[in-house]
Amino acid sequence: MVRQNLIIAGVVVAAVWLVFLFQLIWPGLIQYGIQPRQLVGLTGLVASPFLHGGWRHIMANTLPLFILLFLALSFSRNLTVEALVIILLGGGGLVWLTGRSHTVHVGASGVIFGLLGFLIFGGLFRRDLKALGLALLVLFLYGGVIISGFIPAFGVSWSSHFFGFVAGLGAAWLARREKAE
Repeated sequence: MVRQNLIIAGVVVAAVWLVFLFQLIWPGLIQYGIQPRQLVGLTGLVASPFLHGGWRHIMANTLPLFILLFLALSFSRNLTVEALVIILLGGGGLVWLTGRSHTVHVGASGVIFGLLGFLIFGGLFRRDLKALGLALLVLFLYGGVIISGFIPAFGVSWSSHFFGFVAGLGAAWLARREKAE
């Protein structure tokens, strides 16, 4: 099971990198990120986590995405899949609704913050030792990142961070009574 979860997380991260490499050849792919209140921007709800603004951007997202996805899958694959759908559509949808006009939001950080919210609050809402232990581990590893990720900075979509986190919290709440498999 651990090996399979490592492979799944690795395949997802490899797909993000593959799209990034295509982006280097076709820079116009960036337009498929979330463009607030633009119909074409709705494609970004699914596409934006695979698109990145440059080498530093993708490098900053690679390890946290891999680790958090692995941890979430290790907790429960079925709940992680449900959480990812909520994070992509809910968190991305809120960015689409409320983001600054004439911007394009790209990167996996919305998913990363969503997984943080899902894992932390999943532990609190479920009140089981495995979930709580995982929540404490995630808080220990990424607690400072959560706080700094909500501070607006030039060129950084803090709204993707915030709404991803909120969507992850919502996913944890919805899954609080579901069986973790």
